Amino acid sequence: MFHGLILLIPAKADPERDAVAHAWELGGGTVLRLDRFWSPPDVPPARTRLYGNDAFCLVLAQKLGLTLVSPPDDLLLDVDPAWLKREVHGSTLERIVTEPFPRFVKPRVPKVFRAAVWSGPEPLTAECRGLAPETPVLSSEVVTLRAEARAWVLNGHGVTCALYEGDGDLTEARAFLDTVARSPMLPRTCVLDAAWVEGRGWALLEANAAWGAGLNGCNAAEAARCIAEATRA
Repeated sequence: MFHGLILLIPAKADPERDAVAHAWELGGGTVLRLDRFWSPPDVPPARTRLYGNDAFCLVLAQKLGLTLVSPPDDLLLDVDPAWLKREVHGSTLERIVTEPFPRFVKPRVPKVFRAAVWSGPEPLTAECRGLAPETPVLSSEVVTLRAEARAWVLNGHGVTCALYEGDGDLTEARAFLDTVARSPMLPRTCVLDAAWVEGRGWALLEANAAWGAGLNGCNAAEAARCIAEATRA
């Protein structure tokens, strides 16, 4: 399955990443663990794939001339509102402080600041000190989540799905995420998270890049198939 493909991962041990590496090697691929990722080995870009944290993958992609496949940062603003089960809109740090709180606020670009339910504008402002006022954010109403599930998506289908938080119906979660997976707005591969919203049903939480997502209970071999498609030369 992975014959001829080289997977670059961080050298630091990690149970989920190690499981993916093991599946990759069982599938006939090669795994290289890097300490100094800013100085990559001499590998053929066309046969190289990346899996790790943002800094690791973004630096290596730049150094090796690779393209990382990621879902759009503003996906939640464009999907069917029926998939969200809550009010979600785009804003900026400058405007968000005028909205009623508490609110769940997250950066449009992942990990620029901590995504959380903020009780008021003051703690959010403190968290985001130093960021530009026009920094784009996603803002949503606060809802109660009973369960959370993750699906790894490849070619419009969830190839592996698992509950990673709370207690819910995995069959229903998988069916819902399969529906979302068929959206033409998604790239060939990505990772989708859904939650059971109390009183409303399964809702789309977010979409993540397969090259940087954790397994969260999903099958490592199936996830590895997605990771193989998440880097392009």
